[in-house]
Amino acid sequence: MKRQKKRKKRKGKKPVALLLFLLVIIGLTGGFFVKTVLYEKVGKGTMSNQEANRLISYLGLSDYTYTDRLGSSFTAESARKLLAAAEVPVSSVDGLVQYMPGWLPVSREQFGAMYDVLINKLELSRLYSTSLYIADIDSANDREINGILYEVVNTSDGDYFMEKDYGLDRSLVGTVADFYVSNNEIILCLGESEKEVVLPNAYAVKILQEDGRERLQAYLMGKRQELPVAKKAGITLDPEGMLCDVVFSNKGVSRLENHAQEMVDAKVTAYSDQTVIVEGYEDPLYLSDSFNAYKLKGVFKATKSAGILVGYDSVSLLIRDGILEAALITEDIYSKNIRVLISDSGYTSYYHNSVTLTSDTDFTVICGEQVTEYKAGDYLEIRTGSVELSGGSARVQSKEENGRIRITTIERQNGNPSYRGVLELSKNDKGVCVINELPVEEYLYGVVPSEMPVSYELEALKAQAICARAYACRQMESNAYAGYGADLDDSVACQVYNNIDENERSNFAVDDTFGIVPCYEGQVAETFFFSTSCGSTSSNSEVWGGIPEPYLVDTMETELNDLAELKNEETFRKFMDGGLGGEFIEQREPFFRWKVEFTAEQMRQAINDHLYERIQAMGENILAKNASGSFEKKSISTIGEIQDIKVTKRGDSGIIMEMLLTGSEETVMVKGQANARALFSPENVGIEKQDGTIVKGWKGLPSAYFYIEQTDQGYTLHGGGFGHGVGLSQNGANDLAKLGYGAGDIISHYFTAVELLDMYQVTGKKEQ
Repeated sequence: MKRQKKRKKRKGKKPVALLLFLLVIIGLTGGFFVKTVLYEKVGKGTMSNQEANRLISYLGLSDYTYTDRLGSSFTAESARKLLAAAEVPVSSVDGLVQYMPGWLPVSREQFGAMYDVLINKLELSRLYSTSLYIADIDSANDREINGILYEVVNTSDGDYFMEKDYGLDRSLVGTVADFYVSNNEIILCLGESEKEVVLPNAYAVKILQEDGRERLQAYLMGKRQELPVAKKAGITLDPEGMLCDVVFSNKGVSRLENHAQEMVDAKVTAYSDQTVIVEGYEDPLYLSDSFNAYKLKGVFKATKSAGILVGYDSVSLLIRDGILEAALITEDIYSKNIRVLISDSGYTSYYHNSVTLTSDTDFTVICGEQVTEYKAGDYLEIRTGSVELSGGSARVQSKEENGRIRITTIERQNGNPSYRGVLELSKNDKGVCVINELPVEEYLYGVVPSEMPVSYELEALKAQAICARAYACRQMESNAYAGYGADLDDSVACQVYNNIDENERSNFAVDDTFGIVPCYEGQVAETFFFSTSCGSTSSNSEVWGGIPEPYLVDTMETELNDLAELKNEETFRKFMDGGLGGEFIEQREPFFRWKVEFTAEQMRQAINDHLYERIQAMGENILAKNASGSFEKKSISTIGEIQDIKVTKRGDSGIIMEMLLTGSEETVMVKGQANARALFSPENVGIEKQDGTIVKGWKGLPSAYFYIEQTDQGYTLHGGGFGHGVGLSQNGANDLAKLGYGAGDIISHYFTAVELLDMYQVTGKKEQ
């Protein structure tokens, strides 16, 4: 009986246990429901604390306490605390934030609604949400601002910056996305947008059919792009293309707004500082942020520069409320042709054993009256014995307007170079000679990025373009390379061309200064340039002798441009050591100051190893002392053991002009900055820059702005700057641009009393 009772009791507990079990299951299921279903509906795309805190930091709320747990989400409780810190009622925010459990994550959509309310309540006009079309993410031109690295985002509303660490996904290129921005900085991307945006001042070319869908081919923001057309949009184009606004969403192009009826024909007479002077208009016209210019005749060209509008009898302009929105050029852009001698891979010779050519477009080879056509991707090898050169020279040119010819037997910094224009090949007993003939402005596309980093400030790139154009003009008039049938070469002997690929920023700098050159008394100035100054620049006569140019004068690299008496040795040493005080434009550049340390043996070896070669190169500037005490030309290879080194003459800028080297076997007088830099070759020791970094293997010193200190161990050279020191300092130009100076200001700083004129008007337009 007892056993039966016990069994009954156990049976009586089963419903209770089952009930408890069911409650646990229901609890877990309910929790799962809350954590998944409710989470998916209310909190889908939750806002992380990391993203939220970045946005909140832009609100300037001193009373808000940040919550930042790694990987955690921004919760309803944090949202309510944020609203309280801003003294904004929770009820003013639409949505579920005020009713949500405190632990529940806030969705990105909910956070956005709350953030918009905060922006309005706090009256933060610099901070707003917007929808933008993403044309490109320009990671190649990252910019460092206050120690933070930013990438450039090209949008329908101009360029924006975004911190590299929070960079955009490249999958967004070609789409419309929603953003929060502060001034011109993107602080958060909310993902793809459902809104339409207007892509202003585009040039629509044609409608393409692809897989049953239509695509619009158009030039937007200076680039050719293809955009999907929305279904049933029914878009039609003028046969010749048209200037228009493109209305676009992620569903595609919905319509085009044609500007044909708004265009006016007029003459642009001047352009500077984002304004243009137009005949018939009393006041200057400001340039729209979305300005685009299109050249329709000949080779189609799209650019954001208004510089190319100057000089035509008439261009077609879109003007609204005193703002120049867009322009069409219906004449061919004028630019003189230049002929560039192409060096081999090591820049050691102008003669090539063989030249192999190809192109990504169809191309032709013209030999006398014979024309041979080649397909894109075909390769052609030309040697001195090739049939193509049997009757003289051969001219190679792409059949398409924007095609390039690539030479695979030449190596440059970015690989095999490709060339615009025509390649002309000829032969002699030394090998095959190659000349690239093309318009000057297109030649500059290959010079500016090869001579100055494209990451530099745009106004510095413009200054470089102006200098490079003037240098090219002077070379075209000099006949220095007439023996080769060329105007100049592509190496440092002239100015480096096509060593670095073209770049959008540097091309814009060329376009925006179209034809502009510095002139003195109506003549194009000689515009030398170099890397970095030591705090002063030199006149041309101090460096190379000859007649001093009035616009190439000794200057002190300060904003005031005062010049100290640096020809005095004691004053120069104080200058190098910082004893003169003052703020210098380039004082934070690594090469502003440097030093090289030699032992006595290393110095003896450096001088004696390079003495003979310098005498062979510039014998008139290295003279040996004779028995009568005067100096004469003499072929020697050593001065023996060094007994004394003395700087005997400096220029007003402090640059070394003469040195006296006394040795156990010979005493020599050394003249000129080139010899001073080469004789003290640091190739076996190294150069320490002021930032502590060391470079090795250099054949010559960075500059001839240095003094020599004799030490117990040997000799220490204390120097500054990098380059010959005449004309424009490239790093100085960049530093001036950072201070807000424009290209014209920079040119005026480095070239005294010049005026900026149109090269083609100054030199006269000649038939090409």
